[in-house]
Amino acid sequence: MGKIVYTEGTGIPHRLFEDEFLTHKRCSEWWYCTGYLQDEKGGMFGYQFTLGKIRIFGIKFHILICSVTDFQTGKHYNIQAPVFFGKGVTTTADMLSLDKKAEFSFSPNEHSSKGHMSLHMESDEFCLDVKMNATKPPVWHCDDGVLQMGILNDPKERTYYYSFTNLATTGKLVILGKERDNLTGKTWFDRQGGTYSLTDPRCGWEWFSLRFFDDTETMLFAFPQNDYYDGTRIEADGTYRRLNDYKLEATEVITFEGKKFSNRWNLAVNGRKYTITPKANGMFNVFFFELLAEIKDEDGNLAGYGFVELLPGVRNKNNNWDAFRRKK
Repeated sequence: MGKIVYTEGTGIPHRLFEDEFLTHKRCSEWWYCTGYLQDEKGGMFGYQFTLGKIRIFGIKFHILICSVTDFQTGKHYNIQAPVFFGKGVTTTADMLSLDKKAEFSFSPNEHSSKGHMSLHMESDEFCLDVKMNATKPPVWHCDDGVLQMGILNDPKERTYYYSFTNLATTGKLVILGKERDNLTGKTWFDRQGGTYSLTDPRCGWEWFSLRFFDDTETMLFAFPQNDYYDGTRIEADGTYRRLNDYKLEATEVITFEGKKFSNRWNLAVNGRKYTITPKANGMFNVFFFELLAEIKDEDGNLAGYGFVELLPGVRNKNNNWDAFRRKK
């Protein structure tokens, strides 16, 4: 049995982080986290959790999308489960879950009422258990938590958006029966949603969560069809500011399952230049293309890692809804 707890409004203007964590009746929205882990021998793994509530063409449903990537083999392992009528879905103040496939719990730490997190994801191929601890308070992105979704000057085309950008992470992972324990790494947790046009390609984004080794983070939200960019810079001490004066250039475009996606990027921001390069081939998770990338400075030194999320409507003659119709 699931349980969904609702909040009022659409998240704009936002109230407390705790209020906007709950489900909004009129929004398409998601709880989303991405992280990377390393073992004692330097082996590296990535993971992703998404629980989305979708309102599209008069239809409402939830979808669970989870994945694990083994960077030693380059293989991805996935969970993809659409759910209608909220069957088995829990979205409360301290729990996100869908049956036995995924369970995400939240409790307080010194930075937030939700600053300590535990995640369990399980499929026939993998089982992941991680614990996360926020080293900074959550941040409201862009214009005090409001992101214009590519279509300018339209108040309906917006989302509320906040994140925990630096979660110290420990855990263990079993892939195809082989266990890796004593894993350590970092996780980023997003809460976002709104009344925007989910299928309009002008709302299609290219998103970057850049996690630098100096404990600063940068979030970039790009809408190439309208040449519109927004973002947030988070300092090591947790202070943050809006960031929309950067230059992001795609230097390579690939074709994946018949659709084009950008694949390498040059970034100029805060007087510095970086290259962003996939660590392994990305994957298409029903609705979005996702990958983990290396961030290198002008001298070619590794400065951090970043997750990149790309929607198919950005660079293809289709809308974002077509991702659900792709061939298996």
